[in-house]
Amino acid sequence: MKREFTELLQRGYQVEKEFIATLSDEERNADGTFEHWTAKDIIAHNAYWRKHHAEDVLAVLAGKTPTHIDDQINDEVYSRYKDQSWEVIDTLVDTGLKRMGEAIALISEDDLQRDDFYPWEQGRPLWREIVGNIYTHPVIHLSEWHIKRGYPARAAEMYQEMTRQLTSLDDSPDWQGIIRYNNACSFSLLGDKEIAINELGEALKLNPGLTEWSRQDPDFEPIRGEAGYKALYE
Repeated sequence: MKREFTELLQRGYQVEKEFIATLSDEERNADGTFEHWTAKDIIAHNAYWRKHHAEDVLAVLAGKTPTHIDDQINDEVYSRYKDQSWEVIDTLVDTGLKRMGEAIALISEDDLQRDDFYPWEQGRPLWREIVGNIYTHPVIHLSEWHIKRGYPARAAEMYQEMTRQLTSLDDSPDWQGIIRYNNACSFSLLGDKEIAINELGEALKLNPGLTEWSRQDPDFEPIRGEAGYKALYE
């Protein structure tokens, strides 16, 4: 699993670099708000969380107390980096990549399976936290950026690539439910409504914990009015 995480870390980094390379000058220099992040805001947000999570892992491994933060930090992160140059953001990205690489190299396979690695953990093994920060979290934010700008096909491609990368990590129903959920998002964005509804139904059977979020997930706006979608919640 450590080898796979090293590959995922590099893949997540590459996805962001490819995203930045496609931005127009207007998109690179756009001004945003906390409610409407620019491309630079998203990259800074992803990089901050990746770096912070790496520091937490390294702190625990060194016998120190990790620093627990939650989503309330997002407005502070936005304010801290919104006026910074792309050069500053690139440095943050590279630093986070380096620190996370160090954390993955030092952590044991047993620790990756621990669901009490952090004091605030709620039964999820550490490896899922790492996957979220190095790959899933960045891809979801970049996909949302494409959706909001009218590029659902590109967002769907990113979901499909994510599914290919993550399927083999764990064969548990809970994890496979997450994979099927990502499939459902992809097909919904592509306009394949019947397949999207079927995939979502299978995802919720495997992982009922996804149900509440699925009711509000913007990826399902194209199918929310469909009878088959509504029937999933009856």
